Amino acid sequence: MICKSQYGAIYYEFTGPKGAPVVVLCHGVGMDHQTFEKQVSALEKEYQVIVWDMPGHGRSTLEKHNIRFSLMAAECLVELLDETGTDRAVLGGLSLGSFVIQHVLHQYPERVLATIHIGGIPLHPKYSRLLKPAFHMAGTLRLMPDKMFYRSFAKHRANASETRKYMEETAAKTGKNLMMKITGDMGEDMIEGISQPALRPMLITYGADDIYTRRLSDKWHNRVLGSHRAVVSSANHIANQDNWEAFNQSMLSFLRTL
Repeated sequence: MICKSQYGAIYYEFTGPKGAPVVVLCHGVGMDHQTFEKQVSALEKEYQVIVWDMPGHGRSTLEKHNIRFSLMAAECLVELLDETGTDRAVLGGLSLGSFVIQHVLHQYPERVLATIHIGGIPLHPKYSRLLKPAFHMAGTLRLMPDKMFYRSFAKHRANASETRKYMEETAAKTGKNLMMKITGDMGEDMIEGISQPALRPMLITYGADDIYTRRLSDKWHNRVLGSHRAVVSSANHIANQDNWEAFNQSMLSFLRTL
């Protein structure tokens, strides 16, 4: 299905029994809705599930880009909730998707029942501006040949060969330029930060081999009273694909506490 957003045509899929609670899942940079295939299969008997492609990813278009990507995607997500007649939902986000759902919770807390973060890091409190040079240095990856860039992107974020293959293919479809632009925008997100978001039930989960986010995720869990944490064994940054059985078990256990 297509939702006509102010930023382009947004592709989404909406499954599950009518009247059941709604879970929305948001993918990471250079990915698409298919990263959540195993989660949709696990959820759709008990929940309504929305998966979607962010602007410029998968089957969605990107017609204009005049604000930071996560802010734009957050607006698209709220438009998608309106399009599907969803008043409130559980929002799940993988990496970039975690940034997006934090913005939605910050700006539209009445639309959010709970949040699930996969390889996410908190935007509150904000980070030092000393991060900025690091993100500028990362921009030199634009000089890397395209195939090498997509292969490296997948290799450092996934353990399973199937996950890496998927990531290489979707990253190539998204394109290096947009991926690098979004990465820079994520740095700006971290530096600007957000004010203390509304308190909602929260699951913080990450792969045991995810060296990028596990320390920050642990700090996040320790700081937010009542939050849940799950470490997914034999998994890297894309924990929901690397070890989907363990991730799904943690996700369903959390959802059944709501």
